[in-house]
Amino acid sequence: MKNKMIYTLSLAVLLSLGSCKESFLQLDPYDALPASTAITTAADMEVATNGLYSMLRSVGLYGRTIPFTNDLLADNVYLSVQNSGRYLPLFNYSVNSQNGDNLGTWNNAYTAILRANNIINAEVSSAQADQFRGEALTVRALMYFELIRIYALPYTSNPSALGVPIVLEFDPTLKPSRNSVQEVYTQMINDLTQAYSLMTNTTKNSSYVSKYVAKALLSKVYFYMGDYAKSIQEGLVVVNEGGYKLAPAAEYGAYWKNPAPVSNKLETIFEVASDGVNNAGFDALVNMYSQSGYGDGLVANDLFALYSNTDVRKSLIIPGTRGGESVNIVNKYQNITNPDDKDDTKVLRYSELLLQLAESYARTGDQANALKYLNQVAQTRDPAFAGYSSSGNALVENIITERRKELAFEGNRFADLNRLGRPIARNAQYPASATQIDFTDTRRILPIPQVELDANKNITQNQGY
Repeated sequence: MKNKMIYTLSLAVLLSLGSCKESFLQLDPYDALPASTAITTAADMEVATNGLYSMLRSVGLYGRTIPFTNDLLADNVYLSVQNSGRYLPLFNYSVNSQNGDNLGTWNNAYTAILRANNIINAEVSSAQADQFRGEALTVRALMYFELIRIYALPYTSNPSALGVPIVLEFDPTLKPSRNSVQEVYTQMINDLTQAYSLMTNTTKNSSYVSKYVAKALLSKVYFYMGDYAKSIQEGLVVVNEGGYKLAPAAEYGAYWKNPAPVSNKLETIFEVASDGVNNAGFDALVNMYSQSGYGDGLVANDLFALYSNTDVRKSLIIPGTRGGESVNIVNKYQNITNPDDKDDTKVLRYSELLLQLAESYARTGDQANALKYLNQVAQTRDPAFAGYSSSGNALVENIITERRKELAFEGNRFADLNRLGRPIARNAQYPASATQIDFTDTRRILPIPQVELDANKNITQNQGY
């Protein structure tokens, strides 16, 4: 593997951080420590780790782009005819290598990886240092997981395909080529396995990485590889030892209305925190959905039709009018007018883990456990529902549908359809030119940003761009 630092240039998306002619590596690698040599104590590592968490709030990451576009590129969310122009190229599948939103995700993710590397490689030894190192390893794996789902074919399609560059050290002079998809997944597994061994069982709240965050993400990594036995093995550790629980139907609305991290292990395994001071401002995810903001993103009719009237998840979709049309509006994110706190972005939730287990059991022939975990989610969300009793392919389809309903507007649908190798079939609310995007269409993965290609001739562009 190539332990080299990726070299890329920042454009308008990073103008607030530095000159558009600078490499993003020339930016301060964390909030208050200007160079990798500055980390000499556990206290330094704590400052650096806080800076790493703050990077995750970036607009190109969980501040907006990742959770929004994963639903927009798929079939859950469409842009109103009355829109602000944001994400239009992604909506209509005309994105190119010069797209600023795409560049923002690439740059922000590798900046986070740089920050993580400085923490991981710090020459500090103590139990506290191990905790911070474990947190950084987990975040580095998370960034590679997002990058590989956006810029590469799924592991289930071709593990030997081009992935993304693996960067493990602070060395801005070297220019890496792309590692294979398999190599990137191997790196994620190694990082998460080490992270779990380094961290303690305790954590402040759901906005901090814990050993169970590492284990839950490892289960998801194996799930996306199609290694269902290992996904079950890792996921059961979280179920049996983590202490997480689903929100009862009566508490589900309040769970989403609460903008703060939780310490009682209700639903959330890991989320990216925002508050009244530290947030993405008017660029936050909530503004893409709220009619008090841009209000561009609306619920696709076929997704809305999946929810029964007794399903509490339906209460997070509200009717309204937009551009002279009757529409359904996402209301999962509700704190746009709250001056003291803002909505956190859920990254890993317990319900997702249970549905991963359900699908993994179904695909390995254990129908009883598949139904157990599927119905645990479905009947908690809809107390009037008698439960699923399907088997075989029908059971797998029920789980995939339940996963779509449960994780809508959280940033997984596009990656799921790629993982499954399925076409993206969109209804008439989408552009006529982009209602059927087959899995073989080269637009199913996004382009490497042009500034990266210009700065690093060792990088190969994805086919079709």
